[in-house]
Amino acid sequence: MLQVSSGDKVVPRGRPRKPKQAPTEKWNPMRSALRTLTVLRALNIHNGATVAELSVVTGISRPALYRILETLREAGYISVDIAGKHYCLTMLVRSLAEGFTDEDWVTQIARPALASLQRKVVWPTDLGTFRSNGMWIRETTRRLSPLTIDRGVAGTRFCMLGSATGRAYLAFCRPDEREQILRNLRLSVEPGNELILRPRRLEELLEDVRKRGYGYRYGEPPKESGAIAVPILAGERIFGCVNMTFMAATLTPEEAARKHLSDLLESAHAIAHGTQQLESATSSDES
Repeated sequence: MLQVSSGDKVVPRGRPRKPKQAPTEKWNPMRSALRTLTVLRALNIHNGATVAELSVVTGISRPALYRILETLREAGYISVDIAGKHYCLTMLVRSLAEGFTDEDWVTQIARPALASLQRKVVWPTDLGTFRSNGMWIRETTRRLSPLTIDRGVAGTRFCMLGSATGRAYLAFCRPDEREQILRNLRLSVEPGNELILRPRRLEELLEDVRKRGYGYRYGEPPKESGAIAVPILAGERIFGCVNMTFMAATLTPEEAARKHLSDLLESAHAIAHGTQQLESATSSDES
């Protein structure tokens, strides 16, 4: 094939030259969108994670994560806890994917109720919810309380039978749900759930919790602290538990209940009532 000269280059006759590609832009919008979806997927698995934890699971740098998270927060897809450390998905994520449960009650209802409760009792308070055969801290005022002796954070998991929240949840949930949870706990006895091997003692404990109206932990690891917890009930539904942790050297569960049980129950009632109202409003909007 004949060739023609083009300056210093020899180009085959009849073949058009390839256009020069534009230089790659420093900011790639497609890459940015993919990273945003990566963060949303990570939060779907690790709801309540910190920036450091998200950086580990996503491989995205912290400065970039802060920008993505702030964008998602401004758009309403995520929220940040009272201390500004832990990020959670909001109900708006339902518009992006199926399978997300309506847990915006945590941010819109439970968070302000918990902050108000902590100002009354001073001791650190938590919102605990059931998932994967354990109780998870969904919200906490531990960073705000001057009396905090441990640093449990949102996203921390506690065993069912060794925690005040787990005992309160089991005592007040529906019998069929309780039996299913206990069956699951028997399949693999993790540390803190050894009481599952003593069914009679466990039933006595849960009955005592029902009589008292609150779950409790005292004289058990971690022994420097004690806790009482009340269920968040709406009829037969249990949304979770409100927990208060205190120094074991200062109070017993009975003393803590005499001083603060009414405040905990008032907070739990406010959360349950507010959540029901939110659900009704959401249903009306979708109709």
